[in-house]
Parts: sequence; structure tokens; C-alpha cells
Amino acid sequence: MVTVLLGWGQPLTIRGGPEQEVSPGPWPAMIAGLQTMPMLAGFDGSASAVEIELTPLGAYRLFNLPLHRLAKTVIDPGQIMGAGWAANATEQLAAASHWHGRWRILDTLLTRRLSDRATPPAPAAAQAWSLLCERGGAVSLHQLTLDIGLGQRRIQGLLREHIGLPAQTLSRIIRFHNALAVASTDVNSLADLASLAGYHDQCPINRDFRALSGEIPRDLLDMI
Repeated sequence: MVTVLLGWGQPLTIRGGPEQEVSPGPWPAMIAGLQTMPMLAGFDGSASAVEIELTPLGAYRLFNLPLHRLAKTVIDPGQIMGAGWAANATEQLAAASHWHGRWRILDTLLTRRLSDRATPPAPAAAQAWSLLCERGGAVSLHQLTLDIGLGQRRIQGLLREHIGLPAQTLSRIIRFHNALAVASTDVNSLADLASLAGYHDQCPINRDFRALSGEIPRDLLDMI
């Protein structure tokens, strides 16, 4: 997911994580693209915030820019949405007397932007992303070329523009999230989890858990 955060009260503090250099410290509002390593952030005091989770293709339509510009990093919403957009949105959200009113405010703001700027994704990019998700990341770049009828370089370019990351990295992230979903059910062993989540054996699941969460599978699963 691509995350948009709008907060009031104490700002969010990013302590570390994005692969591309991001200034640590307070972030009253932010947009975070797809990440390839864990990000540590939190609030140091009393705060309220709205977190909007966008699918990559939804973010591509809403932001009207190549998503590789957001991948592995966090940026100020003003760089995309225009100066003052986040401040205006946050002021309206903070002034609303209840959360249902805040949802209506967000619906209005986002729908207006979609109406003004939305760029539909390329059909081949949507197809490639759909295949990756439907097959739980268990599809090679070669198989994507056969299913879509385009060359590897073209498919990688489309994924970089519309999703933000290359096919192999997206496959790893999707498998990791599948593993978390499977782990929320009753599994008997790490080997069973690896098999059900689409890993060939325990080595790659250990590698991906460490890279994407900073934890080994058993420690992370104990938190679920």
C-alpha cells in the first residue's frame, strides 16, 4: 500500500527505516510509497491522525506521477498535492466534531482530485499487478512476459512507473504479506508456513522476514 498520513496534535516522528534518505524528526503529514525495509515511527505525545491506505494503482491515479518517485521513501504531501493541501485538509479534519464528518471531508477532497487529475493506468501494468497479487507473488518475470505478451524490459518499466518497484521485489513483498495472513491462522511449524505462503523452503522466508520486517519469522509471528 501507499500511505497518506494527516495528523494534528503531536506530529509523527520518523526514527529510521526508509531505504532512501529521509530526515528523521517530526512529520505532521507524509506520503510513504512502497517500502523494502521496516520503518520505525511513532507519536511522542497526544495526537490524532488519519491514515489513508491506497493501492499502488489508486495512488498512481490520485497523484498523477510515476510511483518510483515514492518508492523506498517518505515525502511531504505538498510536493505532490500542492502547497497548502495537507494544511487545509488537516485543518478541516481537526475542526470536524466526529469521525463520520472526517470521512466525508476526505471523500470530498480525494474525489475532487481524482476528477481533476486522474490518469488511468496502462492496461498492461494493471494486468501485471493483478497477476502478481492473484498468484501470491509466485510468478516469474518470464511468466509475466508470456501472459501479457510484452518484453521483460517493458513490463519492468510499467511496474516501476505504476507500482514503484520491479517485479522480483514486488513478488517478495506480496509473499511476505501472504505469510503474515497465513500466520494469523493455525499453522504447526515454520515449514508449513513457508509452504502455505508460497516459499520453496525456510531459507527464503527467513531472509524476507529479516529484510522486510527486521524480525525473524518466529519472533514476528509471536506479535500477531
